[in-house]
Amino acid sequence: MIKLKKNADRRVRRGHLWVFSNEIAEPPVSDLVPGSIHDLADAAGEFIGTVYANPASLITARILSRKKADIDEDFLRQRLSAALETRKRLFPDRDAYRVVYGESDLFPGLIVDRYGPFVAVQSLTAGVDALIEGIVETLVEILAPEGIFLRCDSPMRELEGMELFKRLTYGHVPDLVTISSGELQFQVDVQNGQKTGFFLDQESNRSLTKQYVTPGAQVLDLFCYTGAWGLHAAHAGAAHVTGVDSSRGALALAESNAALNGMSDRFSPVRDGVIDFLKKDRRPWDVVIVDPPAFVKSKAKFMEGRKGYIDVNRRALERLTSGGILISCSCSHHMDQPLFEETLLIAARQSGRELRILEVRGQGPDHPVLLAMPETRYLKVIVAQVL
Repeated sequence: MIKLKKNADRRVRRGHLWVFSNEIAEPPVSDLVPGSIHDLADAAGEFIGTVYANPASLITARILSRKKADIDEDFLRQRLSAALETRKRLFPDRDAYRVVYGESDLFPGLIVDRYGPFVAVQSLTAGVDALIEGIVETLVEILAPEGIFLRCDSPMRELEGMELFKRLTYGHVPDLVTISSGELQFQVDVQNGQKTGFFLDQESNRSLTKQYVTPGAQVLDLFCYTGAWGLHAAHAGAAHVTGVDSSRGALALAESNAALNGMSDRFSPVRDGVIDFLKKDRRPWDVVIVDPPAFVKSKAKFMEGRKGYIDVNRRALERLTSGGILISCSCSHHMDQPLFEETLLIAARQSGRELRILEVRGQGPDHPVLLAMPETRYLKVIVAQVL
């Protein structure tokens, strides 16, 4: 049993799933075995939940169940099936979505993404690593996939004192998997692409292009990765889309995706740093999409990361035509919605442009937010118009 210090149970009783090392009274944290299962109790010995532990992590225990539970085959089947059934109701016609989103699906540290008949699994914690064999067996049972690939190469694992690796764990997974995205198709590099190959959290937002990209528009897609935003803009009627990214591999796949959808003549990939491109390119744009990686990696790096958001959005605004549309995103958890809006306001003032918000979005419903855990909310998407 893991027993908490006095009053250290307040946060977890409100619904949070994490226990930090400095909240544990006994046993000594160093005595815990990575991935081991324990009962969690308050200072008086009252049961709080079933957890798995990792002494190497600042988050030493994570709650898997609020009840006494055997973390066995039946538990895994019930928990994973519940997550899958929610997605099936949400997306009866989609072939690609996040099946399990960690804490929000009451399975801390586990990510499961479905790409048609193939599955990518991320383990971010020692607890999931210890259960991974059973997790894979359960996914084979409930999803009947052709292949499952483990993408255990997230830098988050290093915070847990765990090695990074990738490997095929079931069946076969091809080099590229083709999925549907609205009326388009995209090739996904499940084995080597960023995250698990495709940014599924934005999938529900790409339909925004139908509303805000007018026929004949000139569109600039910054940090375009494999072209999802830009090609949806082309499908919405843009005359031409320029996609900018620093990754050669991502741009090659973006070019292939343009060809796959018959849009090669309306999509131009540019390999360059986004800021360098904006410094050199002086063309006016009707729509600019800014969907960068997380600039704010931690609270300590907040000001530095915020400067990055201000800089790229200021330069984007300077290139927009009057009445033009900015679709700006942030996936930095440490920058919440009000702070992101304030950041865009600073960028607008520095660019000398007047900006009004037309729409606000977040991560899609396959990345739900656990209300008691603000850490599960991270994606901000703002559609704004230059006046």
